[in-house]
Amino acid sequence: MGKPGTGRRKAGGEQVGEDGGILHNGQALLVYFGLAGEDDGNGKRSSGHADAAIIIRNRILDLTLPPGSRIDDRLLMDRFNMGRTPAREAFNRLASEGLIIIERNRGAFVRPLDIQHIQHFFDAYIASERIVGYFCRLDDPTLERDLKEIQRSYLAAYAKERLLQMTRANARLHGRIAVATRNEYVAENALRLYNHARRLSYFSYMLEQDFIPDLRETQAMIKADHDDIIATVRKKTEGRLVDILSRHAVMFHSRITRVLSKTRGENAPIPVSLAKPRKP
Repeated sequence: MGKPGTGRRKAGGEQVGEDGGILHNGQALLVYFGLAGEDDGNGKRSSGHADAAIIIRNRILDLTLPPGSRIDDRLLMDRFNMGRTPAREAFNRLASEGLIIIERNRGAFVRPLDIQHIQHFFDAYIASERIVGYFCRLDDPTLERDLKEIQRSYLAAYAKERLLQMTRANARLHGRIAVATRNEYVAENALRLYNHARRLSYFSYMLEQDFIPDLRETQAMIKADHDDIIATVRKKTEGRLVDILSRHAVMFHSRITRVLSKTRGENAPIPVSLAKPRKP
């Protein structure tokens, strides 16, 4: 690591300078939560327990491993060709992220997605976004450029309907803002919540595919908010980011609520016995 004030570049768009140690730790957090660099969704980027964590995390986020299901390490070893030690270490990492729960003498389980969990998540998520917006350092020299690059990858994933990559790019964009707070405690809490948000978002995308107008409307609102975030960073408008991130979080909450309220039963045919009798 360079001396303070040298402004040496780090991978992932970070700048090592006066707060170099903090920014470096922020980049390490992005790596830890699987939000640094590119990912094809299959975990083919590294080796060992980090690779295993990416594979298992992605299968939790895309609901291949359903909420509440037990994760059998032997099955994972056979299915994804990983060793027992990497699998166990990956379990520990994902447990620290809150995506799985390890119960003594019972094994590992994917964290459930029940109504109480969703309510508690949004209580924490909306509060966290306000804190991130408040502490974000708009003088971060590469923040605007990094956000633009991530937004391009988000739109590219949307154009190809790659849902898991969409959730990852969105989490990367918000994660980059969280790292720009230069506060490890704020950033770590936010990054953990972003991965939980990815699972909810993927679930929502899967349901929204049955309602194409809703999906397009949602994407238009997300893009508008992202553009607003980038413009605010460019203009360095103090206080504005809190308002945008709060609005964006509330929109996410409303989106999940709206999707869960939809049902195919509304358009189900009326049973013959209840239909009005035909006139002779």
